Amino acid sequence: MIASHRHRFVFVKTRKTAGTSLEIALSRHCGPADIVTRISPEDEELRTAAGGVGPQNDDTDPSSYAHMGARRVIEVLGRDTWDAYFTFAVERNPFDVVASSYRYSARKPTFTKSFAEFVRTPKRMERLALNERLYRLDGQVVVDRVYRYEELPAAVADMSARLGIALDLPHAKQGSGPHYRELYGPGDADIVAQRFERTIREFGYEF
Repeated sequence: MIASHRHRFVFVKTRKTAGTSLEIALSRHCGPADIVTRISPEDEELRTAAGGVGPQNDDTDPSSYAHMGARRVIEVLGRDTWDAYFTFAVERNPFDVVASSYRYSARKPTFTKSFAEFVRTPKRMERLALNERLYRLDGQVVVDRVYRYEELPAAVADMSARLGIALDLPHAKQGSGPHYRELYGPGDADIVAQRFERTIREFGYEF
């Protein structure tokens, strides 16, 4: 999460949506009073190399963390500040999010699950489903804008225009591999579709 008083915006970071790249790009424009939550040590090295501001103003509150949801951000900043600033997040096709998360997990030597087992693990699906809750309160979207990951270049251009800053998005976590559909077997897409029904319906996503 980044909250900039200098540029009057709040970025709510979701998972598997180029969030770290956006944090790095946005942190380059942060002032000393802005809140920048910490990321992994490896990503902090990338942020430093890119000229971004590191973690600041988040160490006094143990609830300050990268994937802080809107409810907690409002508690930290105050409702008046939240309402006055441009607030935004990024969403991604859930079928692709699940596939991306699986590929990331599969790189670990101790990981042995098949994709079919992965999508049938409730805890993993629950964690990925947290994305849509981060930018909602009581089921309602409360950020000013939810950008689509699939339209990221246009989203970055819109952010730059709205905030009056030139965002240069680094590829902090470059993903690669075959199309997400190639991972899906019988019944897998139905499970994902049911778990992420609201996101798929509201953003018009398809398998």
